[in-house]
Amino acid sequence: MQTWLDEGYTIFSAEGPSSIQIERVARNLGKNKSGFYYFFKDRESFVECLMNEHRGRLDSLTQQIREIRNFNPEYFEFLIEHKESFFFQIQLAKNRETELFHETLNYFNSRIAAAAIPCWSDYLESSIEVAEKLWGLTRDAMVCRVTSEQFTYSWLADLASEAKMIACQQRPRSLAYLQN
Repeated sequence: MQTWLDEGYTIFSAEGPSSIQIERVARNLGKNKSGFYYFFKDRESFVECLMNEHRGRLDSLTQQIREIRNFNPEYFEFLIEHKESFFFQIQLAKNRETELFHETLNYFNSRIAAAAIPCWSDYLESSIEVAEKLWGLTRDAMVCRVTSEQFTYSWLADLASEAKMIACQQRPRSLAYLQN
């Protein structure tokens, strides 16, 4: 059963839910479709199992994130190491009109954010409140901009630097109109 889920997870991460076809998963594994039906009722139940698989990876991922002390480079290295899970999240975001995907996306995002924001806040040299807001904006920018080919340490560092620049702009300024 796990080999079916692993293959489905890989396909979903790379190409999205429309690419999850029973024939394709079986062909990629060198198995026949009857093997699929031994474990799964239908495509829909398989996709539900993929969402459970994604949630199941969450505990390990959040524990690893909590152990990160330096956002740059440790968090970027973590993302690159777990590229498949990251791109699974991107596919969920792109297909969030499906309720199951939307629920899984939000659950995963909230848990990852809770684990990462303390370190992110230190990296930004900002308050937790500013870090939380920039986390969501930066995450959404990643979803919109990233491709598998450009998903590199350098690209991640550049994006994080953009967020840090914005955080630095949040320092209080005197308002010219109040000085008159």
